[in-house]
Amino acid sequence: MSKEDVGVKKAAELLRQGATMLDIACPKCHMPLFKLKNGDIVCPNHGKVIVVKDEEEEKKITLSISLDMLEEILFKSMNNVVEKIKTDPMDSDALLQIIRYLDAIERIRKIKSISPENK
Repeated sequence: MSKEDVGVKKAAELLRQGATMLDIACPKCHMPLFKLKNGDIVCPNHGKVIVVKDEEEEKKITLSISLDMLEEILFKSMNNVVEKIKTDPMDSDALLQIIRYLDAIERIRKIKSISPENK
């Protein structure tokens, strides 16, 4: 079953549970968003969705999402280098690259901790 089929089945289930389909699409997968009876807005594929009210809030959320995505990319890239080190533990270039990845991840976490969204 494809991802689209799974999303459609989840959307149908949300409708059966009394959710209302909105005229807004998920920014990630472009599936319609649904408003639950409790007021939450959800995407059938991703779960809860954040709806922004103004430009300032959008900037904060965009920054947070971008930092999360960057952190995830760094972790995946670092894991690739770790696999190289398993085959050659004395590869100094790979070790230096891991240190750079860890430094970048640490900087991202510092930015996240001081960003206005977390205050």
